[in-house]
Amino acid sequence: MNFLYLKKITKIGLIGAFLLFSSFETKQQKTDKISLDLLSKTLYKGKSVSLKSEVYYRNTGALMVTHFTSPQEKIIITNNNGEYKDYDFKTNTVTLMQGLDLSSKNSLFYNFLSGSTSDMGLKLLGYKLLNTRIENKMVITTWVPVGSIGTTSTKAEIVHENYLPIYMAFYNEDGKPAHKSYYSNYQQVGAIMMPLTITELEYINPGDSIITKRTYSNLKTNEQVNDFYLNYKIPSNAKIVKPNNKSPK
Repeated sequence: MNFLYLKKITKIGLIGAFLLFSSFETKQQKTDKISLDLLSKTLYKGKSVSLKSEVYYRNTGALMVTHFTSPQEKIIITNNNGEYKDYDFKTNTVTLMQGLDLSSKNSLFYNFLSGSTSDMGLKLLGYKLLNTRIENKMVITTWVPVGSIGTTSTKAEIVHENYLPIYMAFYNEDGKPAHKSYYSNYQQVGAIMMPLTITELEYINPGDSIITKRTYSNLKTNEQVNDFYLNYKIPSNAKIVKPNNKSPK
């Protein structure tokens, strides 16, 4: 399979799902670190791509590290300031980028552990709440971008059931969904619930979409977490390469 295609799918997997964490604290328990195994399967134009990785998160600096193990080994590091590093072990090359859209605060991990599930990070992205309605005991909120925030989306919707987000969608200028996310397989993590299965549909054009399913497993927290990749330092002799785009979308 074409490497550029694989890289695109990898980035889609990272950003759609870029995953679930932050500084959530209760009197009973504080979750400082978390790690999960991730299997990401993407279907596009009849071709299927599977990616295996390990995802690590630490509250300090909202540090998120994704160590890809298959089909190629690489590591992606980002933090709350949007500092992004993409290191390829085989070629000893690193891509460096920075931007608010790359911040780990845009991840599902941050949203859930920080208690930001009511807006799923939309406020940080520059959206405001337009209206709220209830249908079949589910709470549906509609959000719209404020001013020029660098998005082609005209609105977003979030559906909550029993106070947990189960669906989120972004709409294009034609009023049709451009991206859908489904959250399921909720499990207890400390004092909160997190979805360990996320299914995304990205509509490229009518009748053509990218379907990605991310399944998280092997959940570990606090002292159970191996700190090796959270403390990983990219080799000083790694060659810096220019990114193909501004962000890994």
